[in-house]
Amino acid sequence: MKHKGLTIAAVLVALCVLLDMSLGIGSLASDLITVETPVLTLLPTGYTPSPVLLTQVPVPGHTPTPTVLVDTFSQTATPEVASTPLPPSVLETPVLIEVTPTSSDTFPIPAPVPVVEMPADTINIVVLGSDQRPDWDDWHTDVVQIVSIQPSVPAVTVLSIPRDLYVYIPGFWMSRINFADMYGEKYGYEGGGPELVKQTILYNLGIPVHRYVRTDFDGFIGIIDTLGGVDIPVHCRLEDHWPYPDENGDYSIKVLEPGVHHMDGETALWYARSRKTSTVFARERRQQQVLQAIWHRARSLDLLPRVPELWETSRSMVVTDMKLEDVVMLADVASRLDEQNVRFRNIGYSQVIPWTTPKGGAVFLPNWERIEPVVSEALGPLPEGRLWRASQAVEVWNGAADDGWDHLAADRLSREGFVVVIGQSDRQDYAQTLLIDLTGAVKGSAVPYLQSMFSLSPENIITVPDSGAKVQYRLVIGADYRSCPSP
Repeated sequence: MKHKGLTIAAVLVALCVLLDMSLGIGSLASDLITVETPVLTLLPTGYTPSPVLLTQVPVPGHTPTPTVLVDTFSQTATPEVASTPLPPSVLETPVLIEVTPTSSDTFPIPAPVPVVEMPADTINIVVLGSDQRPDWDDWHTDVVQIVSIQPSVPAVTVLSIPRDLYVYIPGFWMSRINFADMYGEKYGYEGGGPELVKQTILYNLGIPVHRYVRTDFDGFIGIIDTLGGVDIPVHCRLEDHWPYPDENGDYSIKVLEPGVHHMDGETALWYARSRKTSTVFARERRQQQVLQAIWHRARSLDLLPRVPELWETSRSMVVTDMKLEDVVMLADVASRLDEQNVRFRNIGYSQVIPWTTPKGGAVFLPNWERIEPVVSEALGPLPEGRLWRASQAVEVWNGAADDGWDHLAADRLSREGFVVVIGQSDRQDYAQTLLIDLTGAVKGSAVPYLQSMFSLSPENIITVPDSGAKVQYRLVIGADYRSCPSP
């Protein structure tokens, strides 16, 4: 294996987040969506937007210098790491800089939302996947993910923010959130684009962001290939143009049917970028799946313990304000992290309002009344229900003829916090999906939750108490199983 891929993958996967930043890179043949650039008709010629302080809000006196990782592999010795990782308490608390809103001709400027309540040791990292190229004056961060880490549990939540979320860019105007990084760089915002992204997220979503990672990483394919590929459960049929032309210059149509697929780098990138037959929200879920698959693969290769020695020796296109001490601490979190304590959340279609700007741009307006519960749950302590589900084991049998459907169901259960065991079915001609309750308990039963998850009818729930069983429930997948509950 090449050290390049191992190094980057080890560092990024240890942070549980950083590989999905590359998922916004590249383009498909079908990726032909016109992005509206706001016309600044209300601003006088030569005006450079800048934040205007209304009150003496305490602002951190030190802005960490972004660290650009360079290629020093062949010459750099293993860095010495302090024995005590950087404690979360030394992180500066992000403060919203109060500004005078700039007039907007598209939508009224909203007021800032309240700051979300979080456990005291929470660390929030914003991961930005940019399409910027060296000779481009206009770019966007089409991947915006918040990775919220609670080191003491440990627990991690990955929250996807739609790239077309139409929000107020503090000190500027209403725009898509994926423009904030570019505005911060082009207009000389203090702290640059990442700082303006942090302020934008704090203003509109109430999320304090402590660190950032930004990349225009085109080496994503190489990382996946270096890891030997990844296994990804494909729940919904996906069809899109393959982004590489054949010998005739034509772009063929690639199709993935539901099941578990081993993907190389090119296929994984196609899977994460495709949106021909799915929504932008489904695309964000697939990006999270790829991230999770990389994390699983890195753990299976035992790469996480090597993070400290690899940090300074990595080849990367990553720009971040994280220090080695941060990485050591987060690598420790990743090594102790249980699957049941990883949550993936999205600001989805039900939390936004589709809207067309006067310039014809299709965007999503945030519906704070519906977004607030999602953000609060995502960044709050692990819910008691999820902690309880971590003590409930479900054995999954594939009783259908479709290969891999047991793993699809197991993936859904795992994401909901259940302990999952793949069992061997006694046959594969079950017409209907069955849930077998091996506890016989009424109080504290997970049956209602599982019944709702898999849309099971009461007659397909069978109670067979077995005090000697190693699991509490058995889910037998039948031919009626819906692998794609939400395309």
